[in-house]
Amino acid sequence: MSRSFAAVVLIGLVTLAVPARADRLVKGRSIVQLGVSGYRAQLTGPGGPASGRDERGEVGVHGGYYRFMSDHWTLGVAGGYHVGQNKLESATGEGTISTHSFNVRVGGDRYAFIDDDVALYAGPGVIFSRGSEKSEATGNPTVEGPDATEVGLNGRIGMYARLRKGVALFGHIGQVLSRSSAKDSATKLTWWSSTHEGSVGLAFDF
Repeated sequence: MSRSFAAVVLIGLVTLAVPARADRLVKGRSIVQLGVSGYRAQLTGPGGPASGRDERGEVGVHGGYYRFMSDHWTLGVAGGYHVGQNKLESATGEGTISTHSFNVRVGGDRYAFIDDDVALYAGPGVIFSRGSEKSEATGNPTVEGPDATEVGLNGRIGMYARLRKGVALFGHIGQVLSRSSAKDSATKLTWWSSTHEGSVGLAFDF
C-alpha cells in the first residue's frame, strides 16, 4: 500500500468519524420548533365571572416557525395547547377541576452566536390565549366556566444548541404581562396579570 493511498484512507476515516458541522444560521434561513411547554392559564372559576379570576398551571405541547430576517433577527409565529388538573379525594367522594387552553405568539428574537452551533436569543412578542375551567364532583353536576381571553406582551430569553446538521436543542423561559377578560350573560370580569411560561424541545433548521 502506497503512502499516498494510506493517507487518503486515513483522511476518509477521520472525515466519517467527525460529525458534520453546519454553517451559522443567517438571513433567509428558517427554524421549526417542536417541544413541550408550561403555561400559567388565566381563567375564571366554574361559577363564571362572578366567582372571580383563577390562575392554573398547565403543561402541553409547543410548536413554532421562525425565519431569519437578518443575520441576527428572526420573525415568526408559535403556539401551544395546554391542559391541567387538580384532583381531591376524601372519604365522602372525589372532585376534579380540569382546565385547557391554547395560545398563539407573534414576535421575534435577537440571536447572539457564541459559535456556529450555539447561540443565546431574546426577544419580544405579542401573545393571545384562551381557556376554560371545568369542575366535576361526586353527587354534583358538572359545571364549566366561560372562556377567558388573555392578550398581552411576552418577553423571553433562550438558548439554541445544535446537535448535528439541521437539528438542535432549544429552550426558553419568558414573562407574560397581560390583560384578561371573561363574561357570561350577567357579568363581565377583567384583570391584569404577570406570569411565567417556558418550553424545551428540538429545533430543525433549513
